[in-house]
Amino acid sequence: MRRKTRKALRLSAHHASVALHMLIQEGKIAAADVARALQRREKLIREMRERLAALESASAPVARRVASAGRKTVRRAAPKARKAITGAQKLARQAQGRYLAAIRTLSKEARAKIQQIRKNSGVDAAIRAAKASAK
Repeated sequence: MRRKTRKALRLSAHHASVALHMLIQEGKIAAADVARALQRREKLIREMRERLAALESASAPVARRVASAGRKTVRRAAPKARKAITGAQKLARQAQGRYLAAIRTLSKEARAKIQQIRKNSGVDAAIRAAKASAK
């Protein structure tokens, strides 16, 4: 990226125009170069306006929906506090954690047996069986 020079020229549009005319008269810059530069500038401005118009047209439906929904939508979208879990849910999650910890070190065949025990007899029996088979 180009660095800023320490002494940046601060010219008004009039002074820049006068300097450009002088450079053209002295033959240091060709008039055709200036014309091409101005055409490139105009083309760049046109392209940027087209891109901006495309962005505006693409975002218009979303902007309309957001504006019509109003502030209530923004307030509703705010995260709400989580509802506390019940004691039964807490116990079930703890049991699930103990079960996963117990079967983690087992082979696939042993896990299949423990899963069958869990299905038939419950989580506590499966945990006891997994700990026993791990020894």
